[in-house]
Amino acid sequence: MKTIYLDGQYLKVNFQIINAFTPGAFKAKGVFESMLGLDGVVLDTDLHLKRLRAGLRILGIKSTSIDSSLLKEVLRRNHLSSGRVRLMVWQAPPHARQTEKETHVMACALPYKISNKKTYRVCLIRTNRIANARMAQVKSLDYDLFLEAYAKAQAQGYDEALLLNRSGHIFEASRANIFWIKDNVLYTPPLSSGCLNGITRQQVIKQAGNLKISVHERNLTPRILKEADTAFLTNSLIGIKPIEAGKD
Repeated sequence: MKTIYLDGQYLKVNFQIINAFTPGAFKAKGVFESMLGLDGVVLDTDLHLKRLRAGLRILGIKSTSIDSSLLKEVLRRNHLSSGRVRLMVWQAPPHARQTEKETHVMACALPYKISNKKTYRVCLIRTNRIANARMAQVKSLDYDLFLEAYAKAQAQGYDEALLLNRSGHIFEASRANIFWIKDNVLYTPPLSSGCLNGITRQQVIKQAGNLKISVHERNLTPRILKEADTAFLTNSLIGIKPIEAGKD
């Protein structure tokens, strides 16, 4: 049994309940954040909560007070000094609003082992993602596209899937942002390509600026990626992970 936080209470549940709350499988209008807990501390909590609240505003969902200490507490109650912490906030369906709270909050913590792979093998998967920046601050529970792409990549023996939008540009991976380096210049797709404004993406851009490294946003095609000097993925769980393209 595991302990989750749900609407102000800590509840003992089984893995079936936790799996039911998986973004993409859980059908609701809302947002989520995935964070890394290390030594009892959940990293970058303020940045994740800031993006979560921005996502709620964009989706038109009434915000709710979230005490960041609950994330640390859910780690502790599951006897984890380190792990993967997921926070979800969603709106009850219209027919339920008379008997349920309009906004719900769930947090869970699960064991997580950072991969010791030096590089990730990736493949390309086409999607129907529209190239625009509207959802750049929304890590939406409408996650089917990403869930399916990741599952397809895994089934084919890859670690990750690079996703092509309707314009034929790589906008991100199924669970991460992408960067590449060419001639000592750091590039990443613009938010207008349809990518999420990832927390680690923001930090890489900021740190590159501090180090006087040129950073440019540029639409990424498979050919540009093939000609890059190097490329890597970023997210809050894996940090920075170099990639190598699989054979077509």
